Amino acid sequence: MKKICIVTTRHISYNPRVLKEADSFYAKGYDVVVVTINNHSAQRKFDEQLMQSRKWKLSTVDFRREVREEKNRWIYLSIKQKIFSYLSRITPGLGNAERASGKGYDELAALARKEKADIYIAHHAEALGAAFSAARAYKVKVGFDMEDFHTSMNGALSDDIVAYLEKKYLPHCAYLTASSRGIGEAYAERYGIPAPLTILNTFPLQKRTIGTHTPVRLYWYSQVIGPERGLEELIRSAGLVKGSFEIHLRGSFHSDGYREMLLRLADDQQLTGKLFFHDPILAEDLIPDAQAFDIGLALELNTSTNANLAVSNKLFSYLMAGLAVIATDTFGQKDIMERIPAAGRVCRMKDAGDLAAAMQFYIDHPEELLKARQAAAKAADEIFNWEKESEKLINYLRQHLS
Repeated sequence: MKKICIVTTRHISYNPRVLKEADSFYAKGYDVVVVTINNHSAQRKFDEQLMQSRKWKLSTVDFRREVREEKNRWIYLSIKQKIFSYLSRITPGLGNAERASGKGYDELAALARKEKADIYIAHHAEALGAAFSAARAYKVKVGFDMEDFHTSMNGALSDDIVAYLEKKYLPHCAYLTASSRGIGEAYAERYGIPAPLTILNTFPLQKRTIGTHTPVRLYWYSQVIGPERGLEELIRSAGLVKGSFEIHLRGSFHSDGYREMLLRLADDQQLTGKLFFHDPILAEDLIPDAQAFDIGLALELNTSTNANLAVSNKLFSYLMAGLAVIATDTFGQKDIMERIPAAGRVCRMKDAGDLAAAMQFYIDHPEELLKARQAAAKAADEIFNWEKESEKLINYLRQHLS
């Protein structure tokens, strides 16, 4: 039996792409292990719930600050990362960039090397070095999944470190996949590598009931309810909308201050009683839950190259749930919505009036809302589903293992 080792730096409960990939490989008879980190107790609980129904292996580097038995390790790894972050500014070589890229790099690489596999697939730039280290030890292929265009995300890693890691390792990756056409093309152009296979972040086929609600329910979800996600513009736009509607947001708040800011903004726009917050749920529960709403809001902004090129999980989950979609005009979202115009409307970013008009249209025309929901469900059933994407993925994997 061929063995696949996926190496990542996120909890699986917050990375549905890794989860779907591991499930698909295992379902086709492969031995699968996911090697990652465990640095957050709440997310770990979700991980454990997910693993109760799975038979593939999850192996983690444990360093949760809030767990007494792991706090000293968290302190040690934090100090170690800071030292290597300093050294990487002198030279990214000698393994400095890898160790600066995230806590527990050496431990993650050691876990990966313990799993003798036939191919190692990295998710996220921070995992590239660990996957390559294990692949080199066993003289097998290494792969990389480009879920995001990492060098433009402006996160905890500096663009310089990410670019160094990608330039160092991507030319050695035989197996290359990307979550959108735009992201794949950007990577190929930047590093002179072959165009990766596009594997969209779609979801497995699910049964659904299509109808509409009164008041109309607009829905948005993400891991984090926070700034630069189009939510402030959503509240301002909603203040321009007439009729009976509700806005529902699901996720963990970026901060208590951000939650209070949204509530104040809603009050200013006379939306009292129309704005609702919901806690995060398991990734596999998102689509059944979303069916309780009417319109899915994909309000991405072009705040970075990645944000412009990516196609978010939420857009495909809305389609699978049979929701009409209102999406902003990023490159990635237009690339999908132009193929299914009957399933929703595209509006201009940071244009409160245009977003309000899209919302108002469906509130005023329930028959058009129903048609859009039906078109979204049809698009998911016939085009944008994980059954189709996973078939491409498995065939691609077989080519590299043959």
